[in-house]
Amino acid sequence: MEQRDFVIVGGGIMGAMMALRLAESASGSILLVEKSYPGAGSTGKSGAILRQHYSHKVTIGMARESLHWYCGFEDQYGLDISFNRPGMAFICKETDRENLERNVQLQQSLGVDTTVIDSQALRELEPAGSFADEECAAWEPEAGNVNPVQTVHAVLDCAIRAGADVRIGVRVTGFLRDGDRIQGIELDDGNCVAAGMVIVAAGPWAGKLLEEAGVPLPLQTLRPEQAYFEPPAGAREKRLIYGDLTNGLYWKPELAGWTRVGLLDMNDDAVVDDPDHYDEGVSGEFISKCRERLSRRLPHYCMSPSWGGVAALYTVTPDSHPLIGPVPGLEGIWVVSGFSGHGFKMAPAVGRGVAAAIGNDQAGHFEANFFAPDRFTRKAPIEVSYGYGILG
Repeated sequence: MEQRDFVIVGGGIMGAMMALRLAESASGSILLVEKSYPGAGSTGKSGAILRQHYSHKVTIGMARESLHWYCGFEDQYGLDISFNRPGMAFICKETDRENLERNVQLQQSLGVDTTVIDSQALRELEPAGSFADEECAAWEPEAGNVNPVQTVHAVLDCAIRAGADVRIGVRVTGFLRDGDRIQGIELDDGNCVAAGMVIVAAGPWAGKLLEEAGVPLPLQTLRPEQAYFEPPAGAREKRLIYGDLTNGLYWKPELAGWTRVGLLDMNDDAVVDDPDHYDEGVSGEFISKCRERLSRRLPHYCMSPSWGGVAALYTVTPDSHPLIGPVPGLEGIWVVSGFSGHGFKMAPAVGRGVAAAIGNDQAGHFEANFFAPDRFTRKAPIEVSYGYGILG
């Protein structure tokens, strides 16, 4: 039987990042197993927005650490991930200004370059936009994005260079188990791999995999829709990233030239029971809703051609923050899942944090107790300052 110190289940950005950090820190032998292809779950359709606008010290620090890692990736590793830095604005009404300012002050205290701007400054920032006098925004010029598919492949390539073994097209069907200890994995090709530690980073598939092992965790898979529009020719739009709390949507410039639009509220997203088979399209009703809301802010989008859209996958928890840590009731296994749309922003910090907790890496801003998988049974969920869990 094969033996590895670490087996990682899942080839999305989380699995790739942990493989890289464990390999670079010489923590032991590593095998990453992906059942289909890199980025087949949430990663491949991610907006890959990199921003530091959070309401907790831990998540701000992790987002900042991760943003700087992405920023330096191409220089460090010599691979292109299409890093782009247009900046991001979070718009709200004056009635929410006190909450916004409190979060911005916390971010500033942790080194984030961000300020609260009024409606006039918003109009100067985006001359093509429509902003009410009673609105304000947090402006974060450091915010950016990357190409998610390009990035996950680049990170996996770096992990392989560093010594990790990556197997694509092999599905984990179960775990090797001795009482309450997980000792490895069973594969659909009939082989087994013994492991000192198994890390389940399977995104939308993590909950079912662990439930079959007898450990139900509060992980639910949702189907958020996103629409794509082509900016009309001649529009004076600055092509920034926005989180619009007034109208309940976000939008960003895609590297292909389109504008991606999604809704902030996840409460209306459909639940996905089988992430291997779900509707990847979007409805005409959703496209119309996005065009109407976006046109309130950028009126030229009322004449914007639609390029349809795509339904993605979010793995969510009751407090919209991930489960990262030992699986309750079992030894030899960790879960890293439930990022609720925050995964790409946090991946480098999570990879480093997990590699420090179970390997030889140096600790960063990650705090294991903050994301402990048993926090709901302890009645200690993470409190958020926004009504939209996606903002954190």
